[in-house]
Amino acid sequence: MKKIDKIELHVGHVVEVEVTAQITKVIKMAKAARKSGLSKIDVVRSVYPQVADLPRESIWYTIIHGVNMSSRGAVTYYYNMRKEFS
Repeated sequence: MKKIDKIELHVGHVVEVEVTAQITKVIKMAKAARKSGLSKIDVVRSVYPQVADLPRESIWYTIIHGVNMSSRGAVTYYYNMRKEFS
């Protein structure tokens, strides 16, 4: 059974994301890294390679829920990581 969740990127723009086991695992890792004292950008840097092959909405979802970031912040970090890892 697929788990579908929604994220609101800005007012009135909602996207659905399939929450896979991979995403759930990376979110848990990101939360643990934040609790250990890593900055948000360092956490995103450490988990991005594990989700880089997923659709951008899934990566945004992972950043929003794993790093506890706003949707706009997640989009910004996503584009920064794309540049950094390309």
